[in-house]
Amino acid sequence: MIGNLLVDTNTIITYVLLGVVVLLFVGWFVFSGRKNKQRQKEYVEQLDAIRPGHKVKTAGGICGIVAEVCDDNTVIIETGSEATGKSYVKMDKELIAQTDAKGPTQIAREEAEARRKAEKAAKNAEKPAEVPVQPEPAKEDAPVEEKAPEEKTEE
Repeated sequence: MIGNLLVDTNTIITYVLLGVVVLLFVGWFVFSGRKNKQRQKEYVEQLDAIRPGHKVKTAGGICGIVAEVCDDNTVIIETGSEATGKSYVKMDKELIAQTDAKGPTQIAREEAEARRKAEKAAKNAEKPAEVPVQPEPAKEDAPVEEKAPEEKTEE
């Protein structure tokens, strides 16, 4: 009787632990998917915000300035300089890896961060500067000596 009870308890514990591991894995999968969707949304917004004059770097490593944004989801990038000669490259927007253009989500996040910093600075400015008080160690064994006040002489 007791042997059957121990076997049943061990199988129940095993199933509970297995269920917890499965739930943790599913939760991790859901939350990582949400984060990736948010990143993808910001990337698309950033690509849509590209205008002539923005600096870009492509997936292939070409750095340049956007000269023109075409209707068919392509951009014309100007590379080089006056001295070495300019060249123009036409490519898809999806090949742009980095840009200085900011989408609406990124702008809103930066504004919120600036507000938080300003509120924190205002809150710190309102607080008076507190000097931490360090308690003096009590000396019970040593006799307490009182110092005589020093006299100030005028010269």
